[in-house]
Amino acid sequence: MNIIGQLEAEEAAKINAQRELPDFAPGDTVVVAVRIREGERSRVQNYEGVVIARSGGGIHENFTVRKMSYGEGVERVFPLYSPLVEGVTVLRHGKVRRAKLYYLRGLTGKRARIAEKQRSQVKKEIEVSAEKNVDKISTDDISLLSGVGAVLAKKLAAEGINSFKQIADWSADDVADYDAKLDLKGRIEREEWIEQAKELMAGKAPRAKVDQKAAEKAEKED
Repeated sequence: MNIIGQLEAEEAAKINAQRELPDFAPGDTVVVAVRIREGERSRVQNYEGVVIARSGGGIHENFTVRKMSYGEGVERVFPLYSPLVEGVTVLRHGKVRRAKLYYLRGLTGKRARIAEKQRSQVKKEIEVSAEKNVDKISTDDISLLSGVGAVLAKKLAAEGINSFKQIADWSADDVADYDAKLDLKGRIEREEWIEQAKELMAGKAPRAKVDQKAAEKAEKED
């Protein structure tokens, strides 16, 4: 990975750690929570509309949302990884066949309506997407984290933890929970597992395992 790609991946991981966006596609009706500044104050404004396009890639990806306001079509383009986009809520999943829905610009009233997907169809798509990501999740080598040996990696796998993203997304409550379950005595924070997981996701080399032998010996004794 080149230096620019690495920096972009790090920035994307940093933003994703602050808020999690749901899967959405053109045709879906969404509410975008956007932080706007008014002088020295700021507030969150909700913008509801239909996603008519997603374009770009990586940290430069953006999506266009269209809504009708007093009979006029209004569109806004939101950068997917903008820190000002605090969240996206999907209200309805639209049933469409195109990736770009620019044809809606020329339609009004009932003709501009998009059929909603049946819940069973949405559930099936989610299951298919999860199946596609299983192999990707299971390939992460948790033992690459400094302080995590083969023994502890197996214990984490038994708890369903087998990807860097899962660790990177841990909240303070998750850290406390796993620290107590595995009797780690504060090692998760002390060894910076979350920061390490984010670094590995961004393509950085694993940290040196300076205390690995001692850690593995302590694991076996436990």
